[in-house]
Amino acid sequence: MRFAGQEALVVARTLAGEPTYDIRLDDGRLIKYAAESDLEPIEGDGSESPPASARPTGSGGSNPGGMQ
Repeated sequence: MRFAGQEALVVARTLAGEPTYDIRLDDGRLIKYAAESDLEPIEGDGSESPPASARPTGSGGSNPGGMQ
């Protein structure tokens, strides 16, 4: 990702309301609550979803009814 022209790594995301992100810039600074519109993807940085062949298959667990 890029934020304000600098490469950055997303380290957290809020789920409530408008999604925002905590990001760590290459220089080590942490930016909290960055808006999604302020972030720019970098082509080929691996942030895209893996191809279907690389995704796990199956139910993912033995509890078909969800969390208890």
